This record gives sequence, structure tokens and C-alpha cells, in this order.
Amino acid sequence: MNANVDETRSFLLSLLEKTRRETRELLSNLDPERTIHTDERAWRIRDIVGHLGVWNAEAVRSLNAYSNGDEYYCIPTDAMYYEYNGPAADERCTWAMDQVWGEYETAHNQLRLLVETIPDEKWEGEMVYPWNERGTIARLIEVMMGHEKVDHCDLVERAII
Repeated sequence: MNANVDETRSFLLSLLEKTRRETRELLSNLDPERTIHTDERAWRIRDIVGHLGVWNAEAVRSLNAYSNGDEYYCIPTDAMYYEYNGPAADERCTWAMDQVWGEYETAHNQLRLLVETIPDEKWEGEMVYPWNERGTIARLIEVMMGHEKVDHCDLVERAII
């Protein structure tokens, strides 16, 4: 056992749980049809939850690929982010809110399981992230949870005050 990996793993598991708990507490009590902000589209609570779920699922695909010695990314360049993001959000517009939350929860559970089970020797290596950047497992989880907290939940909190 590697003490450094164990410490990192423990920190990331805690971060995953804290982020999920805070997101659930904030967003599940709001009207899913409430518009929070607009940019290239209007973002409702349901869209935000769907967006988080789909990107966490993409992170799962990248981690699974890395764990198996492969690479996965869903977009080849940052320039194609909106070409992926918009249709992914649009698809979830027709889903029941329980289904949207279900995808979100499933992705978080899968991220947690991967963080728990990826072998120690994989932790220091570089993997391909879904958006075609490279970095460590730890950095992927930190970026994903930062995206959830800062880019979305903090924005919702500011909008509802």
C-alpha cells in the first residue's frame, strides 16, 4: 500500500461525497424549471443537474478507459465543447426529473467506485480527460468537483439570493 495514494484517495472520496451532498441539498429543493442564467441557452435547474450528470458520466468513461490501459475523450478539442454540451442538455429536457437525478447519482457512484478501486500504480500516471486534456486521476476529480461547485452551484446560489 502506498500511503500517499491512500491519503489522496481518501481526500478525493471525501470531496466527491461533500460535493454531491451540497449539490443535492441546494438543487433538489428548487423548482427544476426555474431559469438560473442564460448564455448561449437558458439554463434551468434541470439543465444544470443534467449537465453535471452527463459530464460526470464522461469522466467515468475516461477513468474506465485509463484503468484498462486505453484512452477516451468525448470531444477532440475545446472548440467543440458547445457542439457536445448543447445537444447533451437538450436530450435531458425530455427526461423526468427523477431520471435526470438518477443519471447524476449513478455517475457520482461510479466515480466513487473508480476512485476506490483503481490500482495504486495508476495514480501517478497521466490520463486523457473527456475534453482531451491530460492529467492525473486526482486532478480530474478536483476539476470535475470544482466545475460542479464553482461553475454551477455557486452560480445558482448567487441567482437565488
